Amino acid sequence: MKKSRMIAAVAASVVTASALAVSAGAYTGYLGFQNTVYSFRNAWNDGTYGLNSGNDAFSHVVVWGNKDPETFPDYEDNFDYDIEAYLLDVTYTDASITEDGTYTVALDGFDWTLDGANSFNLLYINTDIPIDSGAVIKNAKVLVDGAEAQTIAEPWVNPDEKEYVSVLLENIWNTDMTDRYSGAYPTASLAIQFDVEGLSGGAVDAAAEEAAPAEAAPAATAGDTTAAVTSSKGSPDTGVEDVAVIAGLALAAGAGIALTRKRK
Repeated sequence: MKKSRMIAAVAASVVTASALAVSAGAYTGYLGFQNTVYSFRNAWNDGTYGLNSGNDAFSHVVVWGNKDPETFPDYEDNFDYDIEAYLLDVTYTDASITEDGTYTVALDGFDWTLDGANSFNLLYINTDIPIDSGAVIKNAKVLVDGAEAQTIAEPWVNPDEKEYVSVLLENIWNTDMTDRYSGAYPTASLAIQFDVEGLSGGAVDAAAEEAAPAEAAPAATAGDTTAAVTSSKGSPDTGVEDVAVIAGLALAAGAGIALTRKRK
């Protein structure tokens, strides 16, 4: 019995080491957008609505609806008074980036006609790949409702992101952009397929080699590797007392519009 327990413990440690080796060599890519009536998903590292912001905004689509539950009565249960907006359940596909290759980020399950918008203020891909890694994003193919709408061979590097690799396909406030998205607006789904170049042999491989012991299994290879994230609505009370609303929305835009409101 004692011997079997020891074998089980050794096996568990090998599995854990292998998992660490794979995770150490992976970055993540995210789809971000803002439409003309400010429904949005902000960048993962945004302090107010990002991945670690302390509320549920990043895993949902945030829809203002004029900040009034009467505007969309069918969605009243999704109104979050702490951030004065609807948090609508959707499915995001985030890309697990391990090496040079082709990846996809996507948004499904959102009624794009709900808020009356018909174009984007912002459309972008942001990642947690360090900006000094040498990686670049190319050939961003925008897929609208399952069909190719436009391909931008060399997306505009986001000049306001100083730490991580991020590219803009549209930013109405950036007048320097020479190649921007002008394709159709979605009704059912939105995806962006893109290439990552310059990463293999760089930071990802070095991190995986450092973290993995000699006997650990090699890190998984990439291809078109994606991970679907389905949002779930949590408690309306997120603990956020005051929120800079429009300032959080205008990612990389430099728009100095702010609206704050006390939690009810």
